[in-house]
Amino acid sequence: MAVTVGELLAMPHLQMSLHAGARGLDREVSWVHPSDLPNPWAWLASGELLLTNGTGMPADPPGQASFIEQLAEAGPSAFGLGLGTGGPPLTRALTERADALSLPVVSVPYSVPFSAVARAVADVNEREGARQLASVARLYALLRTSMARGLSGPEMFDRLGRELDARLYLVDPETGLSLFDDGPETGFADALAAEFAAHSRAMPGVLRLRRRESDGRWATALAVAVPGDQPTALVAEPTGEQPPGLGLLQHVATVGALELAQLAADRESRRRRGADLLLHLLERRLDPTAAEHQLADSGIAPAGSVFVLTPAACDSVADEVHRRLSRPRVPHLLLRRDDSLHIVMDDRPELLEQISLGTSAPIGVSDRIGTAGRVAEARQEARWALGAAKAENRRVVRYGDETALPLPRTPAEAQVLVSRVLGALMAHDAEHGTEYLHTLRVTLRSNRSWRLAADELHIHKQTLGYRLRKIEQLTGRGVTQTDHIAELWFAVRAHDLVHSRGPVRG
Repeated sequence: MAVTVGELLAMPHLQMSLHAGARGLDREVSWVHPSDLPNPWAWLASGELLLTNGTGMPADPPGQASFIEQLAEAGPSAFGLGLGTGGPPLTRALTERADALSLPVVSVPYSVPFSAVARAVADVNEREGARQLASVARLYALLRTSMARGLSGPEMFDRLGRELDARLYLVDPETGLSLFDDGPETGFADALAAEFAAHSRAMPGVLRLRRRESDGRWATALAVAVPGDQPTALVAEPTGEQPPGLGLLQHVATVGALELAQLAADRESRRRRGADLLLHLLERRLDPTAAEHQLADSGIAPAGSVFVLTPAACDSVADEVHRRLSRPRVPHLLLRRDDSLHIVMDDRPELLEQISLGTSAPIGVSDRIGTAGRVAEARQEARWALGAAKAENRRVVRYGDETALPLPRTPAEAQVLVSRVLGALMAHDAEHGTEYLHTLRVTLRSNRSWRLAADELHIHKQTLGYRLRKIEQLTGRGVTQTDHIAELWFAVRAHDLVHSRGPVRG
């Protein structure tokens, strides 16, 4: 830590006196800048002590008040006036304004040269710099030995914290939770999350956190931004009388960036294992007992979990959803397949916000899964719910919710209807590579207009007529009789809901 104005005033050989701005005595002095120019603030850096003989300073009270105001805007540590050098006396207007601005105003006797003040500041700051350099060297030595011993992230940060007289935490600023699965939790999680939200969900370079203790006193901590793609904070809770220096914490934050890279690799590995497990469950390739054990190892309790489906056109959506669920430590399985995200996770409504990513993409949610053997069935329920969400332009539909669709209540009932009405048609398409089901869908969607349907299908109207006659032969239902139209329409819509397609509208 650099020397403060108060510490300079306490040095007997400088014989400096305080005239105003006592509330600013803890300001650090980075350098001493002598100047007699009428506008010294134009060449002054933040944290510097301005020393002047006063020859460039106004003599009148309003002029001096304006002088000190403009000087304060440059962010100096203090303003010092040499006595007996021909400058005007300090007015009450200047001292009152300096008090209001908490800018220390000090005097230097004629017998003490400005160079003595500059030398005192340089000596103290040089010693501090050397001490800081030695501390940095010790930090990196600790880092090397910790890595050589294979210490975990929490263990390594514990060692670094003991070197800095602080408890260190690598956390997600949005939740305040440790990014280490087995890491300790900071007591400033709520304060950090509030500050993060107040800064528009961006992590500033440094935050000073406060927390009221049970005895009414305030505890403080520092939160430093960790370099990386995602907002991350290094929280330092002092265990000694002084917090660690900001420069040292920034070095530790760099170490935190290395840990983030390792955590990201571990997270991606868990994601791949989870995707493989979910795929095996959907394809019923696991023994039920083995499936239950693997779900338990992944932190998934089927009795309290649901299957979630939502559109995802690219892998980046899956990456972001996985990160959003992993940082708050939500156990989940995630698989991107058929341009959709398949997710198994706890049945908590607030978690759906982590999936939505601020978009309006519809979400279908199954009933509670219950057992590992019901995962494939739960996906079918989620498909049904997603289809209903698309059809009714709703954000989220849970399986079993009331809908305005005059359709079967469950995928099982829908499948019975589809098989009874469209079974022969679907079998013909599968065997001969035809597209009669799609032709029927387009025709119904076009309100049975041959011209519109033929245009959309890119075929001649005579070809469409042939197909419709074939459809009537296969299903026993045509598109001219009202009861037949109704049956075909409900069956196609049920088929599309079960398979999560955009349902036919008519």
